[in-house]
Amino acid sequence: MPAASLLALLDDVASVLDDVATMTKVATKKTAGVLGDDLALNAQQVSGVRADRELPVV
Repeated sequence: MPAASLLALLDDVASVLDDVATMTKVATKKTAGVLGDDLALNAQQVSGVRADRELPVV
């Protein structure tokens, strides 16, 4: 019985890690999309914002 419960625990851990990997992938895609949208505008194109206040993006 202990071996079966250990295997069940390992299966649960693998499922959680798989879920985390999937959520991380989705979050990365969304973050990249937001960053791309931000790069489309700079401070010189937006009225009322000084260019020296713009944060550099690497």
